[in-house]
Parts: sequence; C-alpha cells; structure tokens
Amino acid sequence: MSTTLDATRDPVAGPGEPPATAGRLGPRELLASLLRLPSLPPLAAGLAGTAATLRFYGVSLPTTLAFAGWLTIGVVLPGLLLWRALRGRSGWLVADVVAGAAVGYVVEVLTYIAARAAGQPLLVLAWPAGMIAVSLVVPRLRRVWRGAAERTPALWAWSMLLVIGVLVLRSVRMFRSHGLGWPVTNPADADTPFHLALIAEAKHHMPMQAPWVSGEPLIYHWFVYPEMAATSWVTGIDPLTLLVRLTPLPMLAGTLLLVAVIARRLTGGWWTGPVAAVVTLFVLAPDPYGWLHYDGWFGFGAYEDGSMFRMVAWSSPTQTFGALLFAAVVLVLLDRFNGDRGKGPWLLFTLLLAGLAGAKSPYLPLLTGALVLVVLVRLATRRGLHRPALLAAALAAACTVAAQVVLYGGGANQGLVVRPLATMEGFATVAATWTGYTGPGTPAGHARVAAGLTVLCWLFMWAGILVLTAPRHRELLLAPSTLLLLAVGAGGLAGVLLFGHPGGSQSYLIVSARPYLALASVAGLAVASGASGASGAMTWARGGVLGLATTAGVAAVLLMRRLDAVPPAGERLGWELARSYLILAGIALAVTVVGAVAGLIRRDGRILAVAVALCAGYGLPTAYDQTAVVVTDTAAGGWRAVPAADLVDRDGRTSAIDRDTWDAGRWLQAHTAPGDLLATNAHCFGLRTVGEPCDNRRFALAAASGRRVLVEGWGFTNTTYERAAAGVPPWFAGFWDPDRLAANDAAFTDPGPATIGVLRDRYHVRWLVADATAGPVGDLGALRAPVVLRFTAGQLTVYEVT
Repeated sequence: MSTTLDATRDPVAGPGEPPATAGRLGPRELLASLLRLPSLPPLAAGLAGTAATLRFYGVSLPTTLAFAGWLTIGVVLPGLLLWRALRGRSGWLVADVVAGAAVGYVVEVLTYIAARAAGQPLLVLAWPAGMIAVSLVVPRLRRVWRGAAERTPALWAWSMLLVIGVLVLRSVRMFRSHGLGWPVTNPADADTPFHLALIAEAKHHMPMQAPWVSGEPLIYHWFVYPEMAATSWVTGIDPLTLLVRLTPLPMLAGTLLLVAVIARRLTGGWWTGPVAAVVTLFVLAPDPYGWLHYDGWFGFGAYEDGSMFRMVAWSSPTQTFGALLFAAVVLVLLDRFNGDRGKGPWLLFTLLLAGLAGAKSPYLPLLTGALVLVVLVRLATRRGLHRPALLAAALAAACTVAAQVVLYGGGANQGLVVRPLATMEGFATVAATWTGYTGPGTPAGHARVAAGLTVLCWLFMWAGILVLTAPRHRELLLAPSTLLLLAVGAGGLAGVLLFGHPGGSQSYLIVSARPYLALASVAGLAVASGASGASGAMTWARGGVLGLATTAGVAAVLLMRRLDAVPPAGERLGWELARSYLILAGIALAVTVVGAVAGLIRRDGRILAVAVALCAGYGLPTAYDQTAVVVTDTAAGGWRAVPAADLVDRDGRTSAIDRDTWDAGRWLQAHTAPGDLLATNAHCFGLRTVGEPCDNRRFALAAASGRRVLVEGWGFTNTTYERAAAGVPPWFAGFWDPDRLAANDAAFTDPGPATIGVLRDRYHVRWLVADATAGPVGDLGALRAPVVLRFTAGQLTVYEVT
C-alpha cells in the first residue's frame, strides 16, 4: 500500500505529505492561507447549515458562536500547534486541523482535571493561552504557524461536506426527541440523565464519584465529561445543551475527516477519502426484507453491523469521543510505520493514549492486541522484528495496565463476560420482534443462524478486504499499516462474537473497529481498480463503472424486496431469512468468478473492483431507509419536536426525568451550593406497579439538580455489576448497603428529629426531596425542626435540613 506520491516532494515533509511553504511565519499568515483555500466555500456552507439547524432546535446563534469560538481557540488551534511542533513540520492542513483537534481535546481534559482538582476550573484557559504564546515567542516554534503548499481539492471538500451533511440531517432525530428543557428525553432513555449527572459532577468535583450514590467511586470511562464541563465553565453554556446538541457534532465530523485522511495516507489517492467515509457511515448490513427497523443495539436489523449511523453515535458521548481519539492514534501509528522519525511522534502517541485510556475502555485493549498481532505476523512471515510496532505495543500495554489500576478499579469488567454468540442470542429475543423468526429449533440454533448471516453481511460490507488476500497482493497484505487495520477489525469482530454484556455493550467493540475495516476494504478496492499509489489514479471512466456496479447492488436489494418479499412473521422463517442473503451472495460470487477469469485471460484484475462495489451497494438501502425515516417522521409529526403523544410511555411518563423532578432539580441547582448533599425517597426508574422489581437506573434528581444524592438509583456502578446475582440483570439488583438505604428512607416514612438527624449528622445531608409518587411520605411539613419547607413542584417537596 503505497504512501509515495511523487519524487518532488520535500524529503522532510513525511510520507504522503507535501512540502511546506516558505515565507513569514505567524497567525496572520496562517489566516491568509486559510482564506485562500478552495475548501473554504464548502466549509462555510457546512458551518452555516449546521448553525441554522441548531438554531431551529433551540440553540441561539450567540450560544453556537461561543461554542465554536472555544472549540477553535481553546481546542483546535493549540492542538494544531502542538501537533505540528511535536511532528517537527506542517502537513496537509485538513490532517493537521482534525488531528490537532484530537490532541487539543486531550490536553484540555487533562488540564481541566488538574484545574478542577485545584479548585480553579478556569485555569483550563492556561492550556490554549500558554501554547499560543509559546509558539509565538519561541523562534524555533514559529514554524508551526506555516501552512503546507498542498491544497485540498474542491471536489474532495464538497464530497466530505455531503457526507457530514447527511450526518447533521440524521442528528435531527436526536434533536427532536431531546429537549433543552422539559421534557428532556423519551421515557425509556436512562442514558441521558446518566450523562447529564456526570457532566455536573465533573463541573463541580474532582475526583469524580457516581453522584446518584454519594461516595461510590466512578469506575468508568469518564474523560468526555470534564471536556464538556470545561466548555461549560468557559462559555457559560448549559451542560444539557452541550450534551444533546453541540458536543457530538464536531467529534463525529472529526472522526469521519480523520478516516478520510487515513485513507489518503494508505492509498495516495484523494478519491479514497470520501469513499472511506461513505463505507464507514453508510455501507450497512444489507436488508433485503425491507422491514422498517428503528435504532437499537442490532443496528437497523437483526444482524450486528457496527453501524456508526445508529443513534448511539449521538446518545453515547464516550463512544463518540473515543472514536475521534482512536482515529488520531491510528494516524500517528501509520505515519510512524511509514517513515516518521524522532521522539515527537512517540510523544504524540503517548499523549493520545493517555486521553484514550479514559475516553472509552475498549479501545486500548483493542489497540494493544492489534499491535501484538502485527509484531507476531511480521515475525512469522520472516520479515523480522518490527520495532515501531513493538514499541507501540509496549506503550499501549503500559497505558492499558495503568488505566485498569487508576481508572477502572484494578480490572473491573462492568458486566462484560465471555459468552460466545451472546449478541446473536438476541436474535431469538429482541430481534425476534423484528424478524418474526420463531420457527422450529432451539434458541442456540437460532443464534447460530443469526451468526452465519451476520458474518455474511460482514463479507458484503467489507468485500474489499478479500482482494488483499490474493497471492499477488501478499506484500501489501503484510505491510504493517494493513496489518494494523485488519487486526483492529478482527479484534472488534471477535469481541462481538465471543463476549456478552447485560446491556449489549459488547457491540461497542465492532462499532469501534468498523472504520478500520472500512479503510482496509477501500484499500482493497483501490488496489483492485488499479487506482492506488503514485502510478494509479481514479479516472472518470473507472469511477463511472464502479458507480454503476454500486447502483446495481442497490437495485438488487430493492428488487428482492419487491419480488421475493419475506413476511415479517411466520412459523418457518429459517430458510426464508437465509434465502435472500444467499441469492445476494450468489450474484456477488458470479461477478467475482467472471472477474477472476477475465483477470487470467486479460491479466487485468480490475473487474474484481466491480464485485467489491456491487457488495457495497447492497448495504446502501439500509442507510437510505434510516435517513428517509427522519424526513417522513418529521413531515408527519412536525420538524421541531416529536409529538408529545409519541413520548408517553405505557406507565404514563412523558420523560426519563419527570416534570416535577426537573423543576425541583432546577430550583436546587439555583439555590444550593455544589457541595450540598441531597436525599430522596425515589430510587426506581419509571413507575413501579406492585410486584415489579425496582429498576435501579434512576439518575433524574442528580441530573436535574447537578448535585450529589445520598442514594437515588444505584445502576451503572461497578458495585452493582459485581453484586448482581447470576441471571438477574444488573438494573434489577438490590442496593448493597441496606443500612444506608434504611436510614435514608426512614427520614421520609417516619420523619422526626432522630431519623433526619441521622442523615444530617452521619451522612451530612443538607436537603430532602420528598416524592409522593415513590411511596408513602410522612408529614414532614408538620415538623418545626430539623427541616424547613423551601420549594414545591407538583408531587415533589424540597426541605432544607437545619
């Protein structure tokens, strides 16, 4: 896989990079070079469209500008300067900006953690101010302001704008169902209150705890919350606005741009960048059934495809943050594998690993295993010891161990266990509601059928990888860069097949690996089409042929939906479910055989690229369906918000945070100190009926108030995962400290100086929040002491403990 572009490039510019420009150095020159870029019009159009969309969904233009200002001056610019300083040169501006953004995020988080621990959160401003000042004052560093001679082609920029534009359109689904006030989110969404509570915790406390159970250590990947807390401190933007509107967008866009940058590094061709972004985002598991599926752990159907297009990209800020940092780590590694020298890149690698360690837990083990595999394969194929991969593996392993000790409680698994085909077992339960596969056979048999069809979908989506396995491409296959991508991908696929989690979190492994499988597939497509490296280029003729093949793949799926429809329920759906996919496989196999024969006769294997494009086309209708549903839903129910009737759960709730709790929480946020401790008698998510277990994922009061609670819920804590009985979902596990829970509840059911005094004197509770819907509440209002009524919101009453 060549990263060589031409013989005239600057020898110090690095692999696949242009020479840097000469001339005066400084921010004025950097700004002038930006204004001359042909990519500026699409950038301006994208920013304007995004700002207009945000404005439509409740984010004022000044708020958007404040966010963009801090992102630019406080994160991207200093990160870009540090990226260039440690690499020792300037590169392609797009690559420097998005990779610099990842570096800037990491340093912002680490700086804020130290500043918040010192009690001075605004000291986070020292990071951008210091970096910008040093780069201006130190003569040797002034070169980091110098741009590169290479300009981004306008077609590349407009293509990436279209991809990211679809992503913004897809965001509308999140925006319509998540308000900036009450109702905050849909009634089944326990995650949004969870994230909101942790942002408030990061804003006011360091080290962090699980704020819904005061004193419980936070064993979690939590670095994204200090990032949002820092942004909130600097800009004054409410954490809820950051969580459900602003923060995910630049991280998602940055990840896709980094994927495009890596694609060009791998192949040397501009065209592979947008194609890699398309394959990453839109080439999903084919759906020849044509049934309408909504977002879930299984993507948009019964077969796990690791889709970044599902709503988890917006509803899981930890995954989104980790994806951005991991892409930057891979970029550093590929550059190092292809000739980067010096200590600077290793410092960048180590810095990004430190951020990745706390961003999302699966990434470091995935990376460590992939690097070890690169080293072993290189040894086994007699190519010697690959020292950069070995050093990278050692650093990644060291960071993994350190993260387990410092961040993850010495190896807490948070419910992840070895359970082969656990993902596919959902085919007989959750996915059965989509497929209707309730016919003959055992659940294990159903899981095996689902596993087989899932693997077949993977082959369709990433068919380009098969090209790399051809004997004539052996050198390319065994190149360290290719091995790294394939090893990361293999780790994600193996993880989703071998592990299980009560909440389906093993799916994050394939979600994490998906971009790198897409990159390897696009590299295979580039090789098969003869459009990689310095000697190949994607001509309009070649591109047109591949476009026609992709269109044929789309047409094949649409025709099967029409001519070979599978009913969504029935007693004998085993064969019917498999038949559609086997027909698609037969078509692809026929094209591949024709291509192989033609390659032997004409000594030209480019027709194999047609088979790869055909298979990619199979997955595009799935992405189209999920984009179209945004338009159809909004056209039916209104663009601004989901109709209130659609947000009502079966128990009558209209939000994961009920109206009374939201109002009381907002009052507490305005009238209490960040260190004040609350107590409440509401511990269960949703409304319980007699005999139903308590769902312990209640974080509503901690989220709405931004304050710690003695015992609200106790879900999503490591202690709960550890103590959950076998066969019992962790969210139905009981609380591990019955004495504390009894003391807490006694203050509400039997209020008096003694019971309330225990909370005040032993646990240092300052406020009681009594919820009449959660169970019997004694007459707290009749007490002259030790409580004073301060606020009432419907069924909730707030008392100050005196």
